[in-house]
Amino acid sequence: MNQHPEQPRGARPRPPGEEPRSLYRRTRRSIARTFPGLQRLFQRSEARFFAALARYRHWREWRRTRPRRRWSATVRWLAHTIDALRRRRAEPRLTVAVDITPLWEPLTGIGWYLHLLLRHLADSDEVRIRLYGPSVVATAERTAPVVDLPRGPAIEEVVYEVPENLVLPAGFLMRWLQRAERLLIAADGNDVVFAPNFRPPHRLGLARGALVATVHDLGFRRVPWTLREKTRRQLAASIDETMLRAVRLITVSSAVRDELAEYGYASPDRVRVVHHGAGQLEALPEETPPPGLPARYGLHVGTLEPRKNIGRLLETWDRLGDLMADRPILVLCGGYGWRTAAIRRQVEAAVAAGWARHPGYVTSGQLAALYRAAQVVVFPSLYEGFGLPAIEALAAGTPLVCSDIPALREVAAGAALYAPADRPDLLAERVHQVLTDGGERQRLIDAGRARRAAFSWPESARRTLAVWREAAAKTSG
Repeated sequence: MNQHPEQPRGARPRPPGEEPRSLYRRTRRSIARTFPGLQRLFQRSEARFFAALARYRHWREWRRTRPRRRWSATVRWLAHTIDALRRRRAEPRLTVAVDITPLWEPLTGIGWYLHLLLRHLADSDEVRIRLYGPSVVATAERTAPVVDLPRGPAIEEVVYEVPENLVLPAGFLMRWLQRAERLLIAADGNDVVFAPNFRPPHRLGLARGALVATVHDLGFRRVPWTLREKTRRQLAASIDETMLRAVRLITVSSAVRDELAEYGYASPDRVRVVHHGAGQLEALPEETPPPGLPARYGLHVGTLEPRKNIGRLLETWDRLGDLMADRPILVLCGGYGWRTAAIRRQVEAAVAAGWARHPGYVTSGQLAALYRAAQVVVFPSLYEGFGLPAIEALAAGTPLVCSDIPALREVAAGAALYAPADRPDLLAERVHQVLTDGGERQRLIDAGRARRAAFSWPESARRTLAVWREAAAKTSG
């Protein structure tokens, strides 16, 4: 007989290596063949069953191994947690809640704004700034921010640590604390809630402090076609909610303040203009520039997306080739945004033709080196609320050519050459003037360094703190 010794008499022969199927599996397969729609239901039910079984086994093992001293450790942990909460509520200084989630992502304009603002407020004795990261619970999955958090007498990172030696499992307590996160943040009793990107996050929604929100731009109203429709609707709804709740608003330029009044969002008496500082690159040591760059180049810094007017910029550089035989290479520093299929094709064609390079994202040190070695910085945006690359160019002592829009006029003043964003022929003429007219080039460099002195992060921090105090006083009064 060739029948497998473990098979019952009369069963079909089983291929070598195949395990006997359980009655449950045979039944499930038979039903699934008859009713194919039930297959997914079986899979979901089975996954939930085994997940619950794993939790039960973990709990049973924890019950078996827990020592009696877990009760005393639990009492100490609860006492420490309550004492820390009581001390936070009794803080005599002005207390400000800040959501620092942007510091866990690759830093863009909002991230750098928040990071530099906190860094220049960290040594203040007048305020207690409470930092709330992506989660207030220190779980194993909690990662580090992309930049070091500022340290100083004004800074307090709020994190709840859950040790392993408690009566209840640490994982259970972490999940419970995460669900109660909004209540925990509200319990700190902060005087001010600061929204660095005009929208306070949902988890700060129960905090009753005076809301101060920074509005960086109104691109969703000025150039709505450069945004996804879903994003535009979300921004419109969020700003309406913020305008109803905010005690004070900060704008990064007078241009944005005027736009808030123009669209009826807020009267000027609720708005305070606080310019950015000179940027984050000025104090950084230079690194080696990205490989493959030429000795002479013009530089554009920013996400490659419709609002940055990349198509017109490429057309400008193409026309520049008609004005001068030895035009510098155009270097596009930044990643692709959205709606970039056409832009990507244009950039790839320019790179293939040899008159453009696209290194993508670079480190801050590499970017500082790129600014300082560029022949010219070109910034032809359709719309900006402030325009950090303009300040970075002035601080690096590099001539600036930009689009003639209110925010860039306000920032660069007489330290740049301007042309309409929709006139690549005039932009090409301005770039040609910078590259060939030594006197004009030196004038722009000198004017840029003088203009840069008007922008200071310590001053921005001081004025932001004054707005926080004003909002807290108005609420308490």
